[in-house]
Amino acid sequence: MFDLNFARASFGQILAAAPLTLLVAVVATLVGLILAILVAIAREKKIPVLAQVLAVLVSFIRGTPILVQLYVVYYGLPQLLVLMRNWGWNTNPDGLPAIVIAFSAYGLNAMANLSESIRSAYHSVDPRQYEAGIAVGMPPFKTMTQIVVPQLITNLIPNFTNIFLDLIKDTALIYNIGLVEIMGQANIVSSIGFKYLETYTDALVIYIVICWIFAKIFQLIESQLRRRYVPN
Repeated sequence: MFDLNFARASFGQILAAAPLTLLVAVVATLVGLILAILVAIAREKKIPVLAQVLAVLVSFIRGTPILVQLYVVYYGLPQLLVLMRNWGWNTNPDGLPAIVIAFSAYGLNAMANLSESIRSAYHSVDPRQYEAGIAVGMPPFKTMTQIVVPQLITNLIPNFTNIFLDLIKDTALIYNIGLVEIMGQANIVSSIGFKYLETYTDALVIYIVICWIFAKIFQLIESQLRRRYVPN
């Protein structure tokens, strides 16, 4: 039978791990967004060699499970730092924090998905608006920042929201590299009390509430931007 008292008692312990979940998701999204902008620009500008290499990298990341990417970074990053040290770089692969591994793996995952979303949002903006801005005498940079980019951001938000929410849920996997987030804490509490359904239900409720809050926030931002920048 479902032990409601145990679920109530465990809820606070599991909720205490939520800040780590959000930290990994937020930092990875910010890192991924910065990289994604650079990747999208390089691919849209069709920079020789670099554009093709980035296209392969994005395809590889989007085509593999994030758990595999997490393990590749977990075992591969320290070896890369050793190689860099052999080349004369001042790197220290010993004792690399697991949180850095998580930021790196999830940041790369966000980069791949966000770069494609940015390119899609960019192409969804009518190019005639840019041409019209240039035609009336606006400088190219001002035309991009005041006409194209606001609409690009507005069109990007739905996919950005989905990617961010997916990252929040995917942080459940960082328990595999020793970080105790929501799902990891649920595993610990359930193994102590042998009440698995109760603790996993607690985790489910916490994930639902967190994702619902962020979804509503981004939905509000999108509606405000769409009313201001997107022509009817």
